[in-house]
Amino acid sequence: MDQKTVDFDWVEAALSALHRTTGIPARIRRGRREGAASPVAAVSLRRGTVTYRYAVECRRSVRTAADLSVVRAQLAARDPGLLVTTYLTPALAGQCREMGLQFIDTAGNTYLDAPDLFVFVSGQTPPDSVVRPTVRISGNPSSQRMVFALLCEPALLQATYREIARVSGIALGSVGAVFNGLAARGWLLETRQEERRRLTAPDRLLDEWVTNYPTILRHRLQPRRFSAPNPEWWRSVGVADLGASWGGEVAAESMVGGLRPERQTLYVFPSRMAQAMQGLTQKHKLRPNPEGAVEVLEAFWDPSIDKSAGAGLVPPVLVYADLMATLSAADLEVAAQLRKGIIKDVLDQF
Repeated sequence: MDQKTVDFDWVEAALSALHRTTGIPARIRRGRREGAASPVAAVSLRRGTVTYRYAVECRRSVRTAADLSVVRAQLAARDPGLLVTTYLTPALAGQCREMGLQFIDTAGNTYLDAPDLFVFVSGQTPPDSVVRPTVRISGNPSSQRMVFALLCEPALLQATYREIARVSGIALGSVGAVFNGLAARGWLLETRQEERRRLTAPDRLLDEWVTNYPTILRHRLQPRRFSAPNPEWWRSVGVADLGASWGGEVAAESMVGGLRPERQTLYVFPSRMAQAMQGLTQKHKLRPNPEGAVEVLEAFWDPSIDKSAGAGLVPPVLVYADLMATLSAADLEVAAQLRKGIIKDVLDQF
């Protein structure tokens, strides 16, 4: 059985489950979108005499809120869009509803919100005939660091393995493994005659990095949260003196505008962390609070790849990832602007 048949099988299972739990009939409209991983281009749902057609994004596995943010961004230009997946937990189903991301899965869970059509079903479990997707982590901390460096600094793709390892902060032996993995997926081409490397799908590589960042790399950056006595405290911070850079909403407000930072994310280079924490707690009166609006993490990149960001700001790719992980409608809107502007200019260099 080829992969295309397998894809159709589980998408058909999701449509059958939709009919089982809601009575709404649906069918696949086949045809491959340019650059899409799935041969399913759209589905049609019918209720009474009205037909609803959705552009679809097919994802076998959706594990995190960051996954949902990436799908929402991919469907933004193809409204109305529909996520088709194998299974969403009640928590993720609820987040879809909050985000306005319509979906169906093979268990019969669904969220549909269209003119004269509203359906929300959550808590259904997959039948025995449907195998839940195995969790496969496509990446590790070393690959995350290296891919991040490449996405921030396209010229690094042509550098020596030793230079790539140095800038990425990984072992020399890991560089070849990452390149081999990208090549095996068709995302990297190497021409021996010209001795050049080319990324064939930088947009998809960015999406994958953003999806995996919270679960593979971010939690290793010693994140800690604080509360501040004044919500405007951050405006008086001299980040250069702290060996730090702003990420998240503060950086986005500087890069794009149109956002009032309610959360502040600060990345500090490990060698300066002790000094920075002393300044933040003594001068700016930050206090530990697991629910606080201030988050401090270790910076993990080489300063040489920080060229496209302004002074005191983390690279735009990291700002984008921070925003996508919040699920805030305002943050996602600014993230989309950031991607269409600064980040697109960088990706076009590949």
